[in-house]
Amino acid sequence: MASSQTPSEMPPSQEQASSATPIPDLTTKRVYNNRGKTDPAWGHCKQIVEKTGKITMMCIYCDKPVRGGGINRFKYHLAGKGGDVEKCKKVPPAVAHQFGQSIEEFMNKKRKTQENYAESYGECDDVEREFDRMEEVEARQQQLQHSRTRLPPPAARKGKKTTGIETFFPSSTTPGAQPTIKSVLQSKEIVEKCDIAIAKWMVDAFVPFNAVNSAYYQPMIDAIANMGAGYKGPNFGRVRGYLLSKLVEDVKKMIEQYREIWKRTGCTIMADGWTDRCRRTLINFLVYCPKGTIFLKSVDASHASKTAELLFKLFKDVVNFVGPENVIHIVTDNAANYVAAERLLEAEFPKLYWSPCAAHCINLMLQDIGKLNEVSETVSHASKITKYIYNHCHPLYLMRKFTGGREILRPAPTRFATNFIALQSILAQKDALRAMVTSKEWTISAYSKEAKAKTFVDQVLDSKF
Repeated sequence: MASSQTPSEMPPSQEQASSATPIPDLTTKRVYNNRGKTDPAWGHCKQIVEKTGKITMMCIYCDKPVRGGGINRFKYHLAGKGGDVEKCKKVPPAVAHQFGQSIEEFMNKKRKTQENYAESYGECDDVEREFDRMEEVEARQQQLQHSRTRLPPPAARKGKKTTGIETFFPSSTTPGAQPTIKSVLQSKEIVEKCDIAIAKWMVDAFVPFNAVNSAYYQPMIDAIANMGAGYKGPNFGRVRGYLLSKLVEDVKKMIEQYREIWKRTGCTIMADGWTDRCRRTLINFLVYCPKGTIFLKSVDASHASKTAELLFKLFKDVVNFVGPENVIHIVTDNAANYVAAERLLEAEFPKLYWSPCAAHCINLMLQDIGKLNEVSETVSHASKITKYIYNHCHPLYLMRKFTGGREILRPAPTRFATNFIALQSILAQKDALRAMVTSKEWTISAYSKEAKAKTFVDQVLDSKF
């Protein structure tokens, strides 16, 4: 086969390849692959050969060709910037944002270089023409350096049919022989395989499914995809050590940015006291401003009683950290010790004022309403119904069957509001509960013969309730 080749068809030797710049034959119909290209934009396009023999870049998202301008013009297509190129309508927002920043960085760098060049050599028009010429030379060099590929066999170039073992191995330069990036990375089978891998990790690590709704979920996926194959994720020690400390530093920097807003508009300090499962008394401090609310710190006050003096000291430390000139408002519970502490705080800092928490006030109002005789009797009647149902398996099953899976006891944001929400649920499911205690399934069950069950039936069928 080597003897059948003409001198013009023989491949160049290593010495010739190293001494001469490789110039591709643009008249040969072939598709250039994107391997070896350093610009990340090459991973979002594919090169095709038109009927005229001209090589054109095609977007893998919208399948529209982008002619002229090289890879820089294609960046404007992805980012949607520039009036001389159409914006891609199907590009992911993260990709558009990435190349938008890339273009801005390039323009800033170019502008700075132009200014330095103009200070040294003068005329700005000459500088602009020089940079345009440099961009054309750079684009041409990238095309000559990175788009070169192997020539097809001589028989294929002459239009002859390939015979023998070559028929079993299609040429890498045949259009469609090598799969495109989009066909490989976005096929249904590959996407499903990737989704299953993510789902397996979430199930094995007990990650809640609503974690996919996080604002950081898709950026994480994009960052991993940009790393390519072979990327090894951080181990346990790196996540809990170095990376955690970096995140803490980022949060501190974000708080410093919020401080600028606090200085301009002022802010509100909010305190939320609660008790955790270990019976620890905790007080959370938050700072609100028009830009948003941030969590400042949490104090464990279990070592001492929450007297007015102790609360005053805690609030004073928080006000001094935020800045007395920035704090104009404080919101706390309506308890007597908090009220006394805020009176001391107003005397210490005359420019700030205090107001009680609206949710705590509503909670106290519902508590007082629940102490009325008529209300307490009604709540007690409803409590007996809910306790019997939720303490017995078969009645609970029948209740959910007749109510269509709905519950009559649901927790509420405030403690005393739970009673009133339960009353509303029992009223809405009144007919379903009466149908349950008069059904055949209830009358033939062993529960219906018990004394507690008979009392429960009388309470449900009581017309005064």
